[in-house]
Amino acid sequence: MELKLDIKSNALDSFNEALVKFESGQQGNPTAFKFSILHLSHCLELVLKMYVQTLDKDLVYSKCYKHLVKKAKEDSVDLLAAHVSLVASGFDFSTLLVGQTNPYTITVDQALSIVVNETCSSTGNKFVDDQFITDITDMKDLRNSIEHYEFEFTVKEVRLCIGRLVRGLDEFTDIFSLFSLENEVGKDRFSVFSVLVDEYEHAVSEAHHDVTEAKNASFRGVRPKHTMFIEWNVYYCESCHYDTLIPNEDSLTGYRCTYCKNEESGEIEIDCDICGSPWANREMSYWGEEVGNVCPRCVDPEAY
Repeated sequence: MELKLDIKSNALDSFNEALVKFESGQQGNPTAFKFSILHLSHCLELVLKMYVQTLDKDLVYSKCYKHLVKKAKEDSVDLLAAHVSLVASGFDFSTLLVGQTNPYTITVDQALSIVVNETCSSTGNKFVDDQFITDITDMKDLRNSIEHYEFEFTVKEVRLCIGRLVRGLDEFTDIFSLFSLENEVGKDRFSVFSVLVDEYEHAVSEAHHDVTEAKNASFRGVRPKHTMFIEWNVYYCESCHYDTLIPNEDSLTGYRCTYCKNEESGEIEIDCDICGSPWANREMSYWGEEVGNVCPRCVDPEAY
């Protein structure tokens, strides 16, 4: 059996695997994020090389890139301008590869040094924003740590970074007409992709994930028969309309929404200052400083 993948197929295969591992991580296996990082980093490297090949198919090789850098220094211009100059002069990059059977390809940093010069001819704005480049660089460094020595990362930060990279990758492949990422994602991974590629949906997903993590942390190590003594509630946030209002030690109300950071809700329970029973604060009556909050049962015992 023989397996052969061209650069596009190779990139997309790694992208789909990155989504598989990301989903596994979301389901409670944090180690899976390590492999999501590796696969996504590999995909990004190949996509950057695909972009470079739109300029010249041989420019993806290190020897050709070095010639481009030399030309840029001689003319005191950026790498894209140097490429335009070489093309105009009729230079053929393939002549630099004669006799080489397996030439080295360029690195991620070298590919980025070319693409950062891409600007809109009308507005002068860069096609690739600084955040995308920073995230690629950070992910590349983390990938190197994972592959070659030891590593450490915060799961939430990695999840957020992966989301930004997926959105950036979707835009990048569209701007340079490499392929439609949406059309290439495997059907069984599309639900994961659709959340990551939508900034709002990803933020909401993160908020719900924070709720789950906070709850797990509160009950971790507690014996089942003792869980009833832990006061941990999730309330409906009246500001963003999600069930994401959870206990927070830094909040004045004792609760904070993991999505919009709102700290107020009429559903938050407080103890009655007469009988001590917890009631939603919106149902409480305030009888002045001497009495305090009074629950409906104490206000009208016969009704209960």
